[in-house]
Amino acid sequence: MARRVSRRSQQQELMQAWGVRAALALVFLGLSYGFASLAIDSGNILEYAAAIAGLWFGVHNLFRSLRLAFFS
Repeated sequence: MARRVSRRSQQQELMQAWGVRAALALVFLGLSYGFASLAIDSGNILEYAAAIAGLWFGVHNLFRSLRLAFFS
């Protein structure tokens, strides 16, 4: 009988690929840039918060992708 691989383990393995992490980092950095641009135009504090959160997640995933690419 064939063994079934759970969806959860496939997703976990996919997130350990450096290319996926790098793409995710670029998406977050792009969203952060967009929200920062909107925040400067409108002065909305929630857009500033979204820009800061996107920047943090983008940089975090960028460092994780570099660590996966070069140190593992």
